[in-house]
Order: sequence, then C-alpha cells, then structure tokens
Amino acid sequence: MTIHLPFGGSSAARTLNCFGWVKKSENLPKRPAGDAAIEGSMHHEVMEKCQRQGIKPEDCIGLVYTEDEVTRTFGEDDLNLSNIGYNAINALLDEYDIDQMEIEPFVQLIEGKAGGSIDFLGLSRDEKTIIVVDYKFGQVVVPIEGNAQLLSYAASAKADASTADLFEKVDKIVIVIVQPRRKGVTFKQDVTPAELEAFRDKYALAITTAGAPKPAVTPGVWCKFCPAAAYCEERRLNVVASNLLGKEELSQLQAAADVVADAKAWVKEIEEELYLQISRGVPINGWKLVNKRATRKWIDPTVALKALMKGKKLKKADLHENKFRTPAQVEKIVKKAGLDIDLTSFIESISSGTTIAPSSSDEEAVIVSDVQGHLAEMMDTDGK
Repeated sequence: MTIHLPFGGSSAARTLNCFGWVKKSENLPKRPAGDAAIEGSMHHEVMEKCQRQGIKPEDCIGLVYTEDEVTRTFGEDDLNLSNIGYNAINALLDEYDIDQMEIEPFVQLIEGKAGGSIDFLGLSRDEKTIIVVDYKFGQVVVPIEGNAQLLSYAASAKADASTADLFEKVDKIVIVIVQPRRKGVTFKQDVTPAELEAFRDKYALAITTAGAPKPAVTPGVWCKFCPAAAYCEERRLNVVASNLLGKEELSQLQAAADVVADAKAWVKEIEEELYLQISRGVPINGWKLVNKRATRKWIDPTVALKALMKGKKLKKADLHENKFRTPAQVEKIVKKAGLDIDLTSFIESISSGTTIAPSSSDEEAVIVSDVQGHLAEMMDTDGK
C-alpha cells in the first residue's frame, strides 16, 4: 500500500519556496492522475519488476497497471521506452560498481511527516559511493542541478533506520535522473555528505516553518502541480499584479511579455480545477460541463471498405494509406471520382469526452448527478 506523507519528494522544491502550500491544500480533493502520469507509473512498475525479479521489459508484456480506476496494459508500443530506462540503470550499475541495492525503499526524514519512495538506491562495492535514482518518463525537462526531490530522498535515506547503515562509509552521493525521452537519458550530480547535511537542515527548517499557524505563501514557478494553485489568492494576485502594467514605455511591454507564460499557466490551472469540480457535481456559476466536439469514425472499417470497393469503382490504394482513410478524406475521394455513394450508414459521430464551457454557450450541458460536495465548503480551510 502506498503511503502518502504531507511532505513528499515531488513537493520538496515547493516546500522550500512556499511554506504555506500544505495548509492551502488541506481540504481540497485529490486530483485523479492524468493519462501521462498513469503511463509513467506503469513504466515505473515495469522497472521495479525487472530489478526485483531479474527479468527484462519484454517479459512484462501484458502487465496490467491500474490507478484511479483507470487500467493501462503494458504492450509492444511501450517496450522501447522501458528498454531505454532498463539499459540506463544497468549502465549505472556497471559505472559505479554497485554491489548492494534497494528497490523502491520507503524512507522517512521525519517519521509520519516527510519522506517518500526512492526508485533505486545503490551502494558501490567499496561502500564509498551511493546513487539515488529517480525515473522520469515524461517529456518535460527535469533539471538535475540541485534537484530538491532527489536531495530530499537522499537525506531521508541517510536518516531512516532501514537504510542509514548504507551511508556509514560514503563520501560521495550521486543523484541521478533517468529520463528516456530526453537526449542523453541519464543526468547526474555529485553531492558531498556536507552538502547533503546542509540541504537536510534547510529542508527540515522549511517543514517546521510550514507547520506555523499562518505560514507565508510565496507564488512562483513552484506553483506548477500545486493542489491549491487554482484556489490560491496569493497566486491570483501575483498573476494579476504582474499584468496591471501601462503601455507608455517599451520596458513595460517587455515586463508584460515576461509574465505571459505564468499567466497562461495560471489560467490552465483554473480550467483544470473547474473541470474536475464540475465533473464531480459541484455547481460553479457561469460554467457547465459539455461534450467535446464529436469526430466521425467508421462504425466497421472492414464493411465500409468492402462496400466502397464493390464493383471496382474505387481501388483499395485510393482508400488506404497505411490504414483506412478517415470519413472526411474518403468523402473527398468519392466526390472527386464523381460517384454517388451514401456513406451515412457507415459513419458514426463520437465525442472524445467532456470539457467545460460558459453557461451562455449553445452546447447542451452534461448532467452530473454524483454530487461530491460544495466548492465553498472545500475551500473553507479556516473554518469560517
């Protein structure tokens, strides 16, 4: 069973920069994992299985991963990415002459409060070097320099009784990110025991400060992925204030241009939270849930293809380019050929899901009956 601590590795950078984020997030519902996150977790499970059982990624074909009631099956198309990660970790074993290893150890810097699970922890044969590895299967570049997540894992492993003995003779800690989608794949930084101690002290102080009655909230790039980003008044004011600039001087225009990305990120955070809450049945004035624009698909591509080729009026080469062409493409081909063929019975329109839209829009609202609660109650973190 996965244990979730208030201060985990993935939020370490946020904790170091914004002491108030945890209190801001206390009464908010957990966000379900997105498709990319679930895919990454599936690859993590494949890596863990390979290391624990001494097998290869191809031996995991058919593995079924489930998270937030979403099921994902590891298949042939996933194999290349996991193979890259698998080969990278084996290269690290050779490079650092790893003799002892811990797979997914759960370690705590402060019991019941701070820590997390490390993807891979390895100690060299001479016991002088230890590597702390984290897999990242996404495309977004994750910098290794001073990576707070990995440093928090290393500090936790050194403090936790279950792994502390591995650090007894260590004079070099190597934090490592293995990111198969990036050129280079493996990214490393050497850290001395003294540097790790300094980080531990700074991080522990940040955690203590976060426990104050009214810890400071400091908006910044660390707001990304914060559960409270869409609700945070300080975040909103920071974005708004950055954009309340005049047009008198070019320097002001440049200043406005510099915050465009931040403003867009904030709007995206709001939209994502609106969608999550409305889909849970929480009423939001001025907004509703609607079906996405439906796309046309073949009901049965084989039947449609045979019907179009009947009488040899159209050839398969006209209708097939690696795969059967889309309904819109075939309609153009039929029209160009001057043929009178009704495709209606072969096509269906299917929405790919739901999205949010202003209440004033023409789309029919999707009714959600499973009401989870009221937004005002969720946001009442001060008991007002």
